[in-house]
Amino acid sequence: MRSDRLCACLGVALAMLLAAMAIATPAQSRSPAQASIVGGSTATTEEWPWAAFVLALDRREEGFTCTGTVVAPTLILTAAHCIKDVLTGSSIPAHRYTVVTGSGDVRDTSVRQVSKVVRTLVYPGFDRFKLHGDAGLLELATPTTAPPVALAGPSDATLLGPGLPTWIAGWGIKNGKGKPRQSPILRRAQTYVQRLRYCRNHARVYYPFFNTTQLCTITPAGFGRGGTCHGDSGGPALAFRGDGTPVQIGITSLGPADCDTRLPDVFTRVDRISAWVGESIARTSAAVPIAEG
Repeated sequence: MRSDRLCACLGVALAMLLAAMAIATPAQSRSPAQASIVGGSTATTEEWPWAAFVLALDRREEGFTCTGTVVAPTLILTAAHCIKDVLTGSSIPAHRYTVVTGSGDVRDTSVRQVSKVVRTLVYPGFDRFKLHGDAGLLELATPTTAPPVALAGPSDATLLGPGLPTWIAGWGIKNGKGKPRQSPILRRAQTYVQRLRYCRNHARVYYPFFNTTQLCTITPAGFGRGGTCHGDSGGPALAFRGDGTPVQIGITSLGPADCDTRLPDVFTRVDRISAWVGESIARTSAAVPIAEG
């Protein structure tokens, strides 16, 4: 999994964490701008206006962060394991979340929009043991003005072809070793979709359950760039349609524990859950209660 759990042993309040942006394990001397998507570079708000930073406290009072995308004014798409504890099966209460949208740098108070969450929704097909259907939604208390990202549907299968480029983004750490500081700045990198057989064979080292509801990516040249790490969970894998429209094809789900870029990262296929997201958007827009996951 790609969520990033933080030490909250002293009961640090969520509001204080957000205000100070002390969203990381103990700081080191490295620049915060280096701590994110492995081999990545800074992503501008103009390029990724729909990106959402997710901060929460779980039932053990431990903070963690995830990434998400705006899919409607009051809905954020993220990973189900950012909402439901895969060990216990219990959902994290909605009031424990804070979401930042509108800025690639979550410290920027001049443009960022901060919202609490009133409801969490887990994709009905989520299997917490195998991490299949790893998708969920956060319903915001106040709408964001950040634009929604287009979601892949059944007609976008060509964007998942082997060898095609995709872009990944998140607020995760640079690698899974040492005590890296988490970045307050969104980072992104280019990587490449791989064949189903490749994904099954190479992800098996750390994950034996890969199936057709998922996709995987890796950057073969040098295997040192374009990987996700802790804190990137729920973030997007982005491709471009023929007319240039950016479209989200994947949701960051999991990868090697040490964020080793020589092994593939695994994503939930958005075209497999986009109908559910569309139904949730319609219900939310019509102010019809949605059953909690």
